[in-house]
Amino acid sequence: MNTMLITHGFYILLGIAATVWVTWTLQRRGRPFLARACDGDDALAGSWSHLLSVGVYLLHVGCLLLALRLGGNVQTQTEAVELLSTKIGFVLLALAVTHFLHIKAFWRMHEETPLTRKQLLAAAPVQAEIVQIT
Repeated sequence: MNTMLITHGFYILLGIAATVWVTWTLQRRGRPFLARACDGDDALAGSWSHLLSVGVYLLHVGCLLLALRLGGNVQTQTEAVELLSTKIGFVLLALAVTHFLHIKAFWRMHEETPLTRKQLLAAAPVQAEIVQIT
């Protein structure tokens, strides 16, 4: 079997496995932050979590497949391992950037306390002033 074909196979397998693991972790561990930001609405938090996961999958699997041709041709097993480690390294770096952006967004949502309906109703009414233009 061709060394390049094996390298591509491992690249796709490892890249998709890493993407699935990171996305699953973000979806599972980020859901409490989303639930708090959605004022305790678990259905809405689940929906947001799913939408974010789909976006991560589309972005990373798309980039993974587009980068398949990058890196040149390999002849030996050593070159194959070097190419594979370089490509998987870039995949992991891209996933890390996405992961930290999600963490930052979740933390920002966590810091901002959403106004509940009770708080909105208890807020002082705004006095409107009517100005007549003559």
